[in-house]
Amino acid sequence: MGKAQKRTFRSRANPLGVPTVPGAVTTVQSKEEVPVLITKLSSGDANDRAWAAASANNLLAADDARVRRMLLSNRITNALIERLTDSVPDVVALASGALCSLAAVDQGAADEISRRNVYGAIQPLIPRLASSIDKMVKQSTEGERLGGEERKAVLLTTDNLLTILWILCETVPSSLKQINGMALIPFLISFFKVADRLPISLVQTAGRLLHALTDENMPAKRALLSHAGSVAVLHSAVKAEQLDDAVSSDDVAIVRMLAGAVLVNLKGLAMEQIEERSSSDAVGTSTEEMQMWDDATRTILQIIGAITSFDVQAAAARAAALVKDGMEKEAELDRLRAQMDYVQMALELAANIFTDEGAYDDNAADTSDEAAAEDGDLSHDEMDDGSGSGNESDGSEGFDRDDMDDVLDGEKTTGESTESAVQQSVLGMFIESIVPTLLRLAEPTRMSLLPAAIAECAAETDSAAAGLAEAAAEDFVALHERALGCFNNFLLVMEETLKPWFCQHDHHVDSWWRFLIGVAEHMLGAETVAGERSEADLRLRWAVLEPAVGCMWTLARCVDGAVPANMAQIEGLIRLCESAPSADMRVKTTGVLGNIARRQPGFVDENRRAGVYLLEQIVARPLEAL
Repeated sequence: MGKAQKRTFRSRANPLGVPTVPGAVTTVQSKEEVPVLITKLSSGDANDRAWAAASANNLLAADDARVRRMLLSNRITNALIERLTDSVPDVVALASGALCSLAAVDQGAADEISRRNVYGAIQPLIPRLASSIDKMVKQSTEGERLGGEERKAVLLTTDNLLTILWILCETVPSSLKQINGMALIPFLISFFKVADRLPISLVQTAGRLLHALTDENMPAKRALLSHAGSVAVLHSAVKAEQLDDAVSSDDVAIVRMLAGAVLVNLKGLAMEQIEERSSSDAVGTSTEEMQMWDDATRTILQIIGAITSFDVQAAAARAAALVKDGMEKEAELDRLRAQMDYVQMALELAANIFTDEGAYDDNAADTSDEAAAEDGDLSHDEMDDGSGSGNESDGSEGFDRDDMDDVLDGEKTTGESTESAVQQSVLGMFIESIVPTLLRLAEPTRMSLLPAAIAECAAETDSAAAGLAEAAAEDFVALHERALGCFNNFLLVMEETLKPWFCQHDHHVDSWWRFLIGVAEHMLGAETVAGERSEADLRLRWAVLEPAVGCMWTLARCVDGAVPANMAQIEGLIRLCESAPSADMRVKTTGVLGNIARRQPGFVDENRRAGVYLLEQIVARPLEAL
């Protein structure tokens, strides 16, 4: 439930620049123009091929669905893949850019690009590009002979090809086998080695592909861990706080985060290998290696904290101002979106840390487990349940006041040991620095509801501005959704391993619950009458409501329903369940209500209302009626 979904892509203006070809078309007026373009892509005249490639790149970058369909129906995919083997560098750069735009905005086209074996066309280019980049970086005689345009073509082609592979890696599961076979690990790692001597955007693209490639892909993880020096390069990149005076601190942070994201992907397998070696190696060596990985995790969380310190409310005001200024400010809007994309990546990384790491470091966990064993032999199952059933199974005969005092003393000691373990762990760092940031990023803005976003941008009568406003609203909703997903991952881990922590921090429970209720109330909103809301408006509202309610459910389970829910909130949850558009949403809402109905002592009226609704409207109703 908690892990963020795979990211989506948009056609982008490449920061490395695009070769200019005089006369290249930017729009198509009739379908008769398309076959001419396709024919010229395979012309014997290099100028014709460059014109056609530039035109295809312009048309696909514009993301016009009508034009894209015309190009696809004329087999543009095959023609562009063939041009990757062109002898003219600018043609290759332009063709790869067109393929990049196509894969980014059309899932069907991405599938076709993969089926047409783009990997076979890219594979022979990699050694040549690597050699050219190496000569540039080393400033060798051959590298110096490369003119400015040739250098730009090499860098642009590399960026485009890596982006194509990254998009396929994220969106076409079958592509992993093909990409694994390309043996890209040494090439991708090399960008981190010379990050100070290449365009930072290119280093980031290589990092994004390496991160995607090592996500739940065991062959790639093994290849990276077995490649000499690669892990050390990534650890060094995580620690590098400055690359070059010309590189901004934000860009450096993104490179550090990407290196850290790859290390997070590798950590589980790396720790297994360290443990396997520890049986024959000196104990000190394995301990030092493990400490290196733990230190890296802490550093990564610091980087995540810096990147996610993004002011989402100020960004919303900035987005609205840019949309008001019109299309001439679209490049600035794209830069804001790119910044939000990296914030989302940081949130995904934070969520993955909790998925892969568990709640706290091994040494802190051992301390807590030992204390629990000594002070009451509290089992993991008993901690998770929190219902007292464990005591009943042991029998209650002869259980007197002295026994109760012993139990209470044991609970106090266990609570103290849990608190100590949390404070010493990565979890403590997460609670102090990351959780407050997650809540700030999850808080809706004026740009998070479509009607409000259109009004904020003064776009009620301007269809172009309304389109930009809707795109901006989708970006902010995606950011809220991912922040809530990350927060839910944190709560899930707490539920599984550290439920006693909540007994000592009920103030967090109260504030988190009220925050989540506030998010739900904002997204339900009163800007428009429910029946008048558009399909897009409803989709964006539910995209935030569902993870918010998911967080409520997990939080309620963590405290056995002891959340500060009042009658008005219970009625709101019931209305939410009745209007939910999906079974998943109804399950989450009824899960919240079911946990609230368990609260004791007191809350008789509230428990009755929730319980009666669940019995009469959920349990008694046929499944198909839900």
